[in-house]
Amino acid sequence: MRLIQKKWLMFLFLSVLAFGLVACGNQEKNQVEAKNGEKFVIKIADHLPKTHLISIHGTLPWIERIEELGEGKIEVEYYPAEQLGKVGSQLDNLKNKVVDISFIAPQWNASVMPVSAVSGNPGIIKDSLSASKAYNKIVQEDLYEIEFKPNGIKPLWAGTLSPYQIVNSKHPITSLEDLKGLKIRTADGLQEEMMNKWGATPISVPGNELYSAWERGIVDGTVISFSSWPVYQLETIAKYSTVNATLPTVALTYSVNEDIWNSWPKEIQDAVQQASDEIIEQFANGIMGEEEKLIRQYQEETDVEFFEIPEDELQEWNKEMQPFNKKWAEDLDSKGLPGTEILEKFIQYNEEFSKKIDH
Repeated sequence: MRLIQKKWLMFLFLSVLAFGLVACGNQEKNQVEAKNGEKFVIKIADHLPKTHLISIHGTLPWIERIEELGEGKIEVEYYPAEQLGKVGSQLDNLKNKVVDISFIAPQWNASVMPVSAVSGNPGIIKDSLSASKAYNKIVQEDLYEIEFKPNGIKPLWAGTLSPYQIVNSKHPITSLEDLKGLKIRTADGLQEEMMNKWGATPISVPGNELYSAWERGIVDGTVISFSSWPVYQLETIAKYSTVNATLPTVALTYSVNEDIWNSWPKEIQDAVQQASDEIIEQFANGIMGEEEKLIRQYQEETDVEFFEIPEDELQEWNKEMQPFNKKWAEDLDSKGLPGTEILEKFIQYNEEFSKKIDH
C-alpha cells in the first residue's frame, strides 16, 4: 500500500511537471505570437485642430491611408492641437524622438532651415496644386540633403497653401497705389518689408487678436490665406478681398525622425511612403476646392466683395516683388548656401507644374 502510494505520488508529480512544461511552452509560443501580432504604432503630432483645412484635406486622410496600406499591422497615434508640444518646439521634439513624425514648416524654422524657406518668396506661387508639387519635388531632390538630413529628419511629403491675399474694410485693392495709407496686419518680416515699400503701415498682431484689433481700428486689414477665414471669422468684418494676388504663403512638411525611420521594417516604410506620395495632390485639390467653395458662400451670404487684380497690374506687382527674392537668394549665397540655385529651381518647377495643370 505504501509502495503504491509512492508510485502514485511519483506519477502525480511527473504529470504536474509535464503539464507545467507544456503550459510554459504554450505561454512562450503565445507571447511570440502576441508580439508578432502587435500593431506597429506610429506617433504623429502637429499644432493644428482637426477642423483645420490642412487636417481635413491632408493629415487625416493621409493617416487613414497609412493604416489602410498597413493592412491591420499599423496603428497611428495622432496628437493634434499642440498636445505634445507648442508649435515652436515641433522640430526639437522630432529631433529628440518625442514623436516619430511631425508637422515641420521651414519658414518657422528659418534659423536652421533657411534655404527650405524658399516657398516664402513672393510672386512665384500661383495655386496650391502646382506649388505643392513644385515644393515637394525640390524638398525631396535637393533640400533633404541640404537641410533636412543634417537636422536628423526625413521629409515624407510637402505642400503649400494657396497664395496669400490682401483683405481689408476700406476699399478695393486693384493697384499698389491702393495700399497707401492702409494699416495692414502682417505675420512676418517679409510681409512687413513689402507693406512698408508699398506705402502701407504694417502692424504686428497675433492671429488670435486679429479680429479684436480690426474691430477697434488698430488694423484696416490683413495679409492672409482664404483657408484661414473661417478661423478668424473674417467674413463678418472684411469688405474687400483680392483673389489672384501672389503674395507669400506657408509651406509645410510632415517629416519623420531619420533614426526612427531607419529602424522601421521595409513594409512599414513602404506603406508610409506610398501614403505620403499619394496625399500631395489630394491635399492641394482639397485646399483649392474648399477655398472656391468659401468664396462662393461668402458672395452669397455676405457683403464681402472679391475681385481680381488686372493682369497688367498683377505683372507689375510680381515685378515689384523680385527684389525681395533676389535679396533673399543673395543673402544665402553670401553665407555659402545655394540660395540662387534653389530659388531658380523653385521658380522653374512652379512654372512647369502650372503649365501641366493648365493643359
